[in-house]
Amino acid sequence: MKKKKKKRRIKIHHIVFLIVLLVVNSTAWFIYVNTVQNSLDVHVKAWDVNFEAGENEISGMVDVTVDDLYPGMDDYNYELTARNRSEVSASINYEILEANIFGEIIKTAEGKRNSNEEVLDTDISSDEFEEKLASEYPFKITFSLSDNTMSAGTGKSVYHVNVVWPYEQGNDELDTEWGIRSASFKSSNPNSPSITFKIKIKITQNAS
Repeated sequence: MKKKKKKRRIKIHHIVFLIVLLVVNSTAWFIYVNTVQNSLDVHVKAWDVNFEAGENEISGMVDVTVDDLYPGMDDYNYELTARNRSEVSASINYEILEANIFGEIIKTAEGKRNSNEEVLDTDISSDEFEEKLASEYPFKITFSLSDNTMSAGTGKSVYHVNVVWPYEQGNDELDTEWGIRSASFKSSNPNSPSITFKIKIKITQNAS
């Protein structure tokens, strides 16, 4: 006597689940947080960008953390690569929202706006803070984008954060002052990073 083969029925909720899974996997994915334990490492992250119907901007927060900041440290480099997978070209820019340098918290005007705080005339802008970080400290912290525009489908831009603090940078007094601050902070806070940045990166869909 032949056994009847059982027919497998595909239930409706299984189909719905598969559709949802496909939709989730087709949207943009982000990797933002990076903690540096060794300044010798080069850190590379990726961000694939997709615009959906009615959406003209995608933004995200990048947290950059440097464990040890001291005179003579090895240069530190952080990279975040954004790739435009959408069918439209896009523009990319960034804002420094907040920094914590040896325990001193500095929030920019953009950072206050982002957290719905009152902005004062005395608050420093992201651009002004960036200039200060590149010129007024013995260590130099610079930010840059390889491209401000990403073409549709294949365009990309690399966001860089570079930190250098050579032994001899031309101002012994400044080196000594901030070297003492660095050593004092790490002595009192051995498990805390020397410096952290909260940065907002915005990618805007260009008009077709």
